[in-house]
Amino acid sequence: MTETTVLEQPPSAEQLPEALGARRIAGLLAQRRGLPVTSDDVQRLVTDGYLSAVDEYKGWPMYSTADALAVDAALLEGIVEERRAWLAASLTRDEAAERIGWHWRDIARMGSEGRITVGAQDRYLTADVDRLAAEAEGEQYITAQAAADVLEIRPADWKYVEAAGWAAADSYEQPVGRYRTVSVALFRLGDVQALRDLPGVDWEAVRGAPKGKVSPLREYARLAPSRADVVRGFCQELADRHQVTVWAWSSPYTGGWEVDWERLDGAPTRKQVAAELAQEPAVASYAKEIALCPTWGRITRRARQLLEPDVAVILDTETTSLSGQTIEIAIIDAATGKKRLSTLVKPTEKISQGAFWVHGIRDADVADARPWEKVLPLVRKHTRDRVICAYNSSFDRSIVMGDTERAEKKPLHLEPDENWFCLMNAYADWLGSNRWLPLGGRHRALGDCHSARQVLQEMAQGRGTAFTPRPQAVSVPEQALADSAVPV
Repeated sequence: MTETTVLEQPPSAEQLPEALGARRIAGLLAQRRGLPVTSDDVQRLVTDGYLSAVDEYKGWPMYSTADALAVDAALLEGIVEERRAWLAASLTRDEAAERIGWHWRDIARMGSEGRITVGAQDRYLTADVDRLAAEAEGEQYITAQAAADVLEIRPADWKYVEAAGWAAADSYEQPVGRYRTVSVALFRLGDVQALRDLPGVDWEAVRGAPKGKVSPLREYARLAPSRADVVRGFCQELADRHQVTVWAWSSPYTGGWEVDWERLDGAPTRKQVAAELAQEPAVASYAKEIALCPTWGRITRRARQLLEPDVAVILDTETTSLSGQTIEIAIIDAATGKKRLSTLVKPTEKISQGAFWVHGIRDADVADARPWEKVLPLVRKHTRDRVICAYNSSFDRSIVMGDTERAEKKPLHLEPDENWFCLMNAYADWLGSNRWLPLGGRHRALGDCHSARQVLQEMAQGRGTAFTPRPQAVSVPEQALADSAVPV
């Protein structure tokens, strides 16, 4: 966590809002106390019971500025110094792995087993990491390439070691690009070293095998395609057979595979695909490890529909407060990202300090803007006959409905909940998350619309690997061949 810069001119008491988020509270305390306070220190105050949430804004907790300023100076200084001391005495997971040459999964495993002290910010005590390197030699996991190097054999020889069942593998999913992963096998170093004493195996003959010659280990095992190869092969055949895009994802949560596909005209049903899966011997043995039609597949298909021309728009609002009035609204076309509306709106109430700290819009900025009753016709125009996507649709819909009711106007198609689509809930379900996911935009309406569209585009890509239909061979009728024949 980057330490907060101490500003030279802190705001006066009259300028301070009643409540602020953790990052703003940290900045305020840094200004007033001359200490490098971070949001982690504020969270420590919350955990220890010195601060508690008094409000929230778009899901983020907000804390009383008065309570924050009342925190004992010595207490705050102690928390800051304790955090800085921990940072100096600890390492991130990846730093710890690099320090002793282990895989990051080993560091995480040793931490979960209590063999390395894990503290704030998921950091690892350096002294424990160094001690572990000396005491736990052989317990770390290595890749297949490293295992081959330990035995001084070729990677191709190691494949026969795996096929013979001499080395049990652990595995994890390694991201490759933005939308897919590959399964990486890991092996315990001590188990690999023990293979040197395996009875009956002439390792010197294996090491002396010339390049291009079949490994002497072949007699011990017959290589079979991996589960990943079998599943991917089935998905490609499914895509080719039905001429649809198929997605396959190796889930790190279940350890199995999840498969879904486009639902175009003539596309197979779930029952048909299950039957095809059962009929192919190579993949049928993994049927219990393959889940068809997961939740993310349904959401991916819906996202692709929303990105089609003339189907949906994306809307976002900025407000006077969490349950206040619109002061800015933007609408873009979901398919193209083209701006359809972006305007400030004049409210009938003041902008709260908490809201200002989020979006930066002042009362003076909206003093000459059009009121909601003048903007509403444009909102209706640009959302008519479209699905209205919003990152937090329940929030934006409630704001639009409240403004329309105060203006004594009719909401028309803006009212039915079924005309709205919540990108935040869909994204959480698509990821398999049960928590609120911040958008990560800049809290201005137009920018947040574009950030929300990026989320929609990401969901439309599907999960894991996408298999697209390969071109089908075109058969030429026999009569056409006969007609084109050249007489001798």
